[in-house]
Amino acid sequence: MARGRGRLNSIQLLPKECSDIVIWAAGELQAANRPQTDIYKEFVIKLEERQRESRGELDIRIPSFSSFNRYSIDLDATTREMNEAREMATAVLAGLDHNDGDDITKFVGEAIKAAVMATLRAHKGKLGPKHLFELASTMRMIAMAQATSSTHRQKIEAELAAKTKEAVQTVAKAKGLSGAAANEILDKILGVSN
Repeated sequence: MARGRGRLNSIQLLPKECSDIVIWAAGELQAANRPQTDIYKEFVIKLEERQRESRGELDIRIPSFSSFNRYSIDLDATTREMNEAREMATAVLAGLDHNDGDDITKFVGEAIKAAVMATLRAHKGKLGPKHLFELASTMRMIAMAQATSSTHRQKIEAELAAKTKEAVQTVAKAKGLSGAAANEILDKILGVSN
């Protein structure tokens, strides 16, 4: 038996020419300003209009209300999960120095690693080789991004230290300061001594 994302629901089976109507319905459901039954009725009307406009070229099978309801429940669950993740990220990022891209990269990397591990736990023994390869590739890319971020930060720090050292030596020479005085200034600025 082939493994995959499972059977498509009736909303996923709608022709791509109906994507704008599905997006409209999702927006209305998320806005929660109207009853779901009203949104469904308008959804059906829009699909029927699209069918008439296509003059029979599109095979639009109107999803049942129960399918629409399941879609609404799934959409709501996904939105809640995304909102929770965003709230958690906001809370954690509030404690980080936003000028330190390395901290943020580490946080994002760890969050993605946690999501990958949660996926592995949730689908224990049910993931095929393709999915395992994709998850492994994701983990590898995260590790590379984190290493690149650290390497980039170290390179910038080294360049800054070199420029600072050069500037202090230039000013020290112009002001007639000794080498020892220049080194003391560098120690105080960067913790670098010569």
